[in-house]
This record gives sequence, structure tokens and C-alpha cells, in this order.
Amino acid sequence: MTITLTLLDLRFFAHHGWYEEETRQGQTFLVNAWISYAEPTTNITELSTTIDYTEIHSILVDQMNRPRKLLEELTQSILDEIRSRFTQVNHIKLQIEKLAPPVPGFNGRLGITLERRY
Repeated sequence: MTITLTLLDLRFFAHHGWYEEETRQGQTFLVNAWISYAEPTTNITELSTTIDYTEIHSILVDQMNRPRKLLEELTQSILDEIRSRFTQVNHIKLQIEKLAPPVPGFNGRLGITLERRY
């Protein structure tokens, strides 16, 4: 059996982007994360036997506060950090969207989804 931890609709104001305007002014990003791991063979009664979602949130906060030119680099870095801290993770899906990208005539969201299985 598999347990999937979800952190959904997290909003961050950050300075990621290829264009100077994005890094200078910053913008709001929407982050969704799905982190899966095998269900322990014993009942989960202690935080130490599961993945603490507050630690995942801390990783996201830390990584979102480090400006990157590309969302691809950002998502790769987040997945690498989650997996290095929680080796029991066997699947991660991470989605990051720019809610108001500075693209002339563009009315919507754009972003990236990275998914890895271990």
C-alpha cells in the first residue's frame, strides 16, 4: 500500500524567471506537491513513522526563496532535496505555476510539472 502526502494550493511570492522584470519585481507562484511512500507495516501512531508535512513545507519555503532563472531548475532542486531528506519516498509529483506571467496578451497561468519515481 502507498501513502500520498499532499500539499495543495500553496502560494509564494518569489523572484524566479528568465526575464529581468520577473526577477526584479517578483510574482506569485502556486505550488502543488504529491509525495508518496510505502505504508509502514505497523500502525502510524508517531510522527517519526511518517513524513512530517511541515518539513516538506519548510523545504518548499526555503527553495522558493532562492531565485532561479528557470522553473525546471527550481523543481529539480526541490525534488532532490525532498528525496535526500526522506529516502522512503518512492514517487514525487511537483507542480509550480506562475499565476500572472509577464507575457503580453497572455491571460492565464503557466508552469511546469515534474514527476519522478524512485
